[in-house]
Amino acid sequence: MFKRLSLYTLLLCLVPFFVWGFTYHWHGNNQLMEWDYWLYLLTETGSVPYALITCAIFALLFRFLFENRKQWIMGVIVMGLSVLSTQVIKTGLKTVFAEPRPFTVYLAEKTESTTDAFYHQDRSERAKLVDKFYSTQTDTPAWLKAHYEDETGYSFPSGHTAASVASVVALYLAGEKRLWKIALILACFIAFSRMYLYVHYPTDVLGGAVVGVISGYIGYKVTLRMSRHSGMN
Repeated sequence: MFKRLSLYTLLLCLVPFFVWGFTYHWHGNNQLMEWDYWLYLLTETGSVPYALITCAIFALLFRFLFENRKQWIMGVIVMGLSVLSTQVIKTGLKTVFAEPRPFTVYLAEKTESTTDAFYHQDRSERAKLVDKFYSTQTDTPAWLKAHYEDETGYSFPSGHTAASVASVVALYLAGEKRLWKIALILACFIAFSRMYLYVHYPTDVLGGAVVGVISGYIGYKVTLRMSRHSGMN
């Protein structure tokens, strides 16, 4: 089981390598097209508060796809604990590595400032700096500027990727035979969208994938222990 899981995780990790293969350089958002708004909507499925809606939809789908109520409850708990674990782990790692996001590096370069000066401000001030700068960038649409204003934290690892990968791992380990494949495809697109919209570097996505695997496994093991103590097995 874990060999197959490792293979599927590796396939997801090919997404940032694919981006690297086409040479990852960013000099503004002039490559964006109208249909890219759909990528933004997709990446928002992993953002608060929309991520809660995504989790609720998956939880409802669980009820129809799992064989019985007990398995459904375990699946929901595994997923919930896995996603919660990603938030704890990625928050700690972001604080340790303190890596700036791509669009904040661009902002610093164009304003002849530094990313250290940017991150020295509190979040509300960072959002104002982002709003002021990207309002002057005609190639950055309003919806993306608003997203940048919300994403002024550190870059490594990608929390969106971590949460989506954790969901895949949780579903796979919980024994769901169909929904985890849909979650894998969704995770790949979310990982790509984070890089394409220049909110994350490929290394952030790789780091997020590793965090997701670890978190999914933690969620699964904790749920197993809980079910044994409660007599669910």
